Amino acid sequence: VLAILTLVVAGRSLLSSPGSHSHGPASAADIERATAALKAADSATPEAWLAMLGDKALMFSPSGSSFLAYRVRGRRWIAMGEPAGLKSERRELLWSFAETADSYGGAAVFYSVSEDALGDLATMGLAMRKVGETAVIDAHQFSLEGKSKQNLRTAINRAEREGASFEVLPPGSVGPIAGELKAISDAWLAMHEGAEKSFSLGRFDAAYLDLTPLAVVREGGKIVAFANLLTAPDEAAVDLMRHHPDAPHGVMDYLFIRCAQWAKAEGLASFDLGMAPLAGLEDRRLAPVFARVGALVFDEGGALYGFQGLRSYKAKFAPDWRSRFIAAPVSTPLPLALLDVALLTSGGWLGMLGLKKD
Repeated sequence: VLAILTLVVAGRSLLSSPGSHSHGPASAADIERATAALKAADSATPEAWLAMLGDKALMFSPSGSSFLAYRVRGRRWIAMGEPAGLKSERRELLWSFAETADSYGGAAVFYSVSEDALGDLATMGLAMRKVGETAVIDAHQFSLEGKSKQNLRTAINRAEREGASFEVLPPGSVGPIAGELKAISDAWLAMHEGAEKSFSLGRFDAAYLDLTPLAVVREGGKIVAFANLLTAPDEAAVDLMRHHPDAPHGVMDYLFIRCAQWAKAEGLASFDLGMAPLAGLEDRRLAPVFARVGALVFDEGGALYGFQGLRSYKAKFAPDWRSRFIAAPVSTPLPLALLDVALLTSGGWLGMLGLKKD
């Protein structure tokens, strides 16, 4: 199935949408406008900060108080998440995006939208399918007490015995430590023989990291791990996570636990550990083909993508699993739209297949 999809998309991706060149990455001024809108938002998910990566176009509401980030690939206009800004403007902005895509002969696709947006998307007549689950910790209730949390207490004690300490730096703190962070990021990428992602995932960019709080773990006064924290009304999420190969064992467990405690101390309702792609899809005879294929990839694709391992790792923090969806017109093949998302995130076929560019 994946081989067939690869051949089909390779051919179709040669067809360029009339809007693909005129809707390129947002200008610095538009990113600044979006940042201001997000800080004042009453409706946004933490992923809205991905709009500031500089790889997406931005569409604003007439008031400028709401925006939607997207990329054009072939004839599919793929929005990353849902609008951020004023909830009262969300439905109209969704419609404006779909109508603009249609005016260029394209089709609007909404990737990684929450259940909260499904009602508005349903009124647009879009087909919707689950694409994964995001791991959300109830920050108010988070605790290290009890037998079930023994492994988390052990992780904290081990890391601090080895000299680890934790701190959350406020926005605007990256400048003096940018070189140190870059060295860690480069070492992490080399260790994993990987390349930077984009679109649906954060990448190392000092200006981007400088926009939001930054969690750092130090050993002997030296930073050995870090993660940027994306904030939204009453919640936060971890985005880019990097650690040095020589960091203490279990350093990322330590980082996540302390981040959850930070969210609780900040009075936030939840802390999001990020999405496990294709998790929670039903492999049943009566399930949609999209769900059955996704479940198969989740079960069998571990060697290449590690989907099961990602979900299992996050499960140790006992999160609530919240569904994420993709939505598109019924005439748009959702598997192909999802493959477009993977290509945008990985930077093309070589990145998606785990192959290095020469």
